[in-house]
Amino acid sequence: MTAGTSVSGRRAALLLVDGARNDVFESLAEAGELPHIERHLLGPGGVTPATTVFPSTTGVAYLPFLTGCYPGTCDIPGIRWLDAARYGGDWWRNRDHVRNYCGYQGEKLNTDLPDGMRTVFDLVPDSLALCSPITRGLRDGRERVSFGRKFWGSLAHYTAGYGPLDRAVGQALCRLAPQRPRFVFAVFPGVDGVTHFHDPWHPAVLEMYRQIDGIVGAYADAGGFDGDHLTLLVSDHGLERVRRHTDISLALEAIGLPTLRHPILWRKDPEVAVMVSGNASAQVYFKPRVLRERRFHVAEIEAGALAGVPPTVIDYLAALPGVAMVVGTDDSGLTLISRLGRATLSETDCGRIAYRPDTADVLSLGAAGEYSDREWLARTLETPYPDAPVQLLQLFRSSRTGDLVVIADVGYDLRVEWEFPEHRSGHGSLIAAHMRCLVVSNAPLAGPVRTVDLFPLVLDYLGVPVPDGIDGVIPGKVST
Repeated sequence: MTAGTSVSGRRAALLLVDGARNDVFESLAEAGELPHIERHLLGPGGVTPATTVFPSTTGVAYLPFLTGCYPGTCDIPGIRWLDAARYGGDWWRNRDHVRNYCGYQGEKLNTDLPDGMRTVFDLVPDSLALCSPITRGLRDGRERVSFGRKFWGSLAHYTAGYGPLDRAVGQALCRLAPQRPRFVFAVFPGVDGVTHFHDPWHPAVLEMYRQIDGIVGAYADAGGFDGDHLTLLVSDHGLERVRRHTDISLALEAIGLPTLRHPILWRKDPEVAVMVSGNASAQVYFKPRVLRERRFHVAEIEAGALAGVPPTVIDYLAALPGVAMVVGTDDSGLTLISRLGRATLSETDCGRIAYRPDTADVLSLGAAGEYSDREWLARTLETPYPDAPVQLLQLFRSSRTGDLVVIADVGYDLRVEWEFPEHRSGHGSLIAAHMRCLVVSNAPLAGPVRTVDLFPLVLDYLGVPVPDGIDGVIPGKVST
């Protein structure tokens, strides 16, 4: 902090480049192709090793930045989910208890959060949001590029023409820079959208990164970096090339299980519901017509306690091509099932997390272990499933999480039917290419960090008290 500048005079901006991969970004930076980011962010600060949350999918993975909480804590376990306690099987009357944030229900991201959960917009009244689907707590008139997000975003979803939308966000960002709001949250959907049509290293994708660099330069020229200012350039997930699709819904239909799935929500007497996110993970709910307050455990399913559901269904799903693992609950925690065998995850009485391979090292961690939350982050950052012990447990905090969660392997996603347009690259899984994300700051940050940590970081920098009960922790004081 410069002499004579109080905390109350500080400003912060969080620029979210949806889907930006840390390795693609660093390759472009090292080649000198991001000169404005180098000057205004990398020079005074740098890149911090970081992971996102599970499921690693747009919208849901925005929540940590704005709430400091995991999707499980937010009770939003994916971009599609079913509330087994409220969905009674009437596809019309109960339709509001089956969620799809990709369509007309997108605005419900704001109302599905738990009562009393406060966003950064609640805590920092002088906030502005650009192109954000999450606006809870934002004061009237403080939302920008809302029409552009809906119009250009809908068009670009089918054409890959995301350039105009990102430019519109950049222009709005530059216009508001002289106003010096305390906090700005700006979303740039282009990298994610274009990568879905190609692969993470495609020239059209790399050009979207360069466009972001130009926007950063224009923002600086407009005064965005003037004064005591924290700027974070981040992503909500990475992406990986999809080389093959394995449709979980069709696989369950093939063994005689009528399956409820989007967009077909009027299926007669379904035995199972499949809700896909990203499209590399899926929530699976058995007996979706039966109102219930708890999940079916793995042992119940495998004991044949669910009439009409084969007791072998879990092993069947785990053996499908492209499925990395299937995760469900047991009496003490989680059971992880892969084609190689099983492992367990549980929380101990002293607040640590225990991982125990039973017949297989499902998470490829090399051995059993019992560590704290933060120790697991550091120990798993470079493994095939970064932060998986913490991320799997947090997801099952949500009452809306399925009986099973199916997770795709490298090079696969879990949807064929109704994937319009076809994803040539995707996300949503626990694999490293999806979980590793970008965190760049104009001030050095201690790492590794999770995206939930940036919420308390911003509040602390602005001198705003950090709420109790959040999942994030401040990753070290920001020095300027």
